[in-house]
Amino acid sequence: MKNYLGQSLGLVFLVFLLLTGLSLLPDNLALDGIPIRKMDILSDIRASDGKFVPDTVAVEFSLDTAQANNRTDDTLAIRFVDAALWGWVLEDYTPEQQGLRRFFSAIDSIRSHKRTVRVAFFGDSFVEGDILLGDLRDTLQTLWGGSGVGYVPITSEVARFKRTLVHRYEKWNTYSITKNHQSRQPFGINGFVYRPQPHAFVHYEGADYFHHTSRWGRLRLFYRADSSAAFVWQNADMPPRTDTLPATSGLLGTWDWTPTQGAIRAFAFRFDEPDSNLILYGASLESGPGFYLDNFSVRGNTGGRLKLIEPALARQFDAVQRYDLIVVQLGLNAVTDKMDNLRWYESELDQTFAHLRKCFPGKPILIISVADRAGKVDGEIATLPSVPAIADMQRGLALKHGFLFYDLFRGMGGPGAMIIFAEKSHPSLANRDYTHLTHEGGKMLGHKFAKLFLDEKKKADAGN
Repeated sequence: MKNYLGQSLGLVFLVFLLLTGLSLLPDNLALDGIPIRKMDILSDIRASDGKFVPDTVAVEFSLDTAQANNRTDDTLAIRFVDAALWGWVLEDYTPEQQGLRRFFSAIDSIRSHKRTVRVAFFGDSFVEGDILLGDLRDTLQTLWGGSGVGYVPITSEVARFKRTLVHRYEKWNTYSITKNHQSRQPFGINGFVYRPQPHAFVHYEGADYFHHTSRWGRLRLFYRADSSAAFVWQNADMPPRTDTLPATSGLLGTWDWTPTQGAIRAFAFRFDEPDSNLILYGASLESGPGFYLDNFSVRGNTGGRLKLIEPALARQFDAVQRYDLIVVQLGLNAVTDKMDNLRWYESELDQTFAHLRKCFPGKPILIISVADRAGKVDGEIATLPSVPAIADMQRGLALKHGFLFYDLFRGMGGPGAMIIFAEKSHPSLANRDYTHLTHEGGKMLGHKFAKLFLDEKKKADAGN
């Protein structure tokens, strides 16, 4: 039989030369008025700006950034994580790439030094009502200790939706960075301000769904008062007691109570005749030492209005809470059904990330990308085109600012993942808005995050 291998290879080579030639044709070329579509056989390895993506990148830091990170040089060589690992690992673009090690060192000190490790989680409606975070917190508290849900708001639009806490309240004026951003309120660390009306009250009660939320051993109330403010409080079946919040001279104040014996199952407080200048920010329900995850979700938050949180006030909160990790998961509210110009959102997040560095100087910051979101695309339900673009843009900003990064979009499965979550999973992991998780979906992703942290800790402990 005649061997045609040589002829076949020659034909392949000629096709390759032809396609390469077509790749070099100028844009908008037409033949007899018919436009010729330009081909680019190298598009899969070319970046969006026409440059090839290297395995490593040299990041030029401004002098201010270098000084903020206590460095004397202004250039850092950072290993850019291989795209095949996106969604599988936490990408560390912190100076010296030590952000994870610092956090895990704090984790180790829970047992060795009996200390509390606390994480601040800034998000939007994707984690509202402790979806995802409830299961993540519960798993990590089982491993590292602690009980109680941590920071809780005074009011909540999803109070009845929560599985981590029974929460009732009445007669409060609530201001948020998304709904009342022009009110000039001194927004707290969670993006809210609460002002009591006469006879305003709040009731917190442990919930039994999770292992570590039914009881806690300490309650702290965060507030600000120009003059002393009387209030009534009650622990479970104890008789009501009257106490006073001292004036704080414009600074953050904390009212702290720990029972002499036993744990707190339910706690309530009431303001019968509050001063008009009294501000409440929230409370913390906890039993240290151990691990705590504070949920600062704000519905409708794209991230830009986090800049309304004053750095000085954020640092006052941090002085009390002592956060070991700051997490930011945003993007859901910037997703559109078209591939619009995202420069406006990149600029907004760029400024927000710089602002968060001022709020939490020296703290490792983890950026979690936008999750998958689906909608009508050319008449079919599909991942909205702006989702992967936003995720990649957020990675670039994490790299620029020297933050940690996790690609949630690809971690949950990439294009079409939210459709599978909503339609092809039993029980359903997402709602039919193809945007928000169900409690079961939150449980699945919460456990995924817990495993991710544990896998990364094992690598850090092994010196990798």
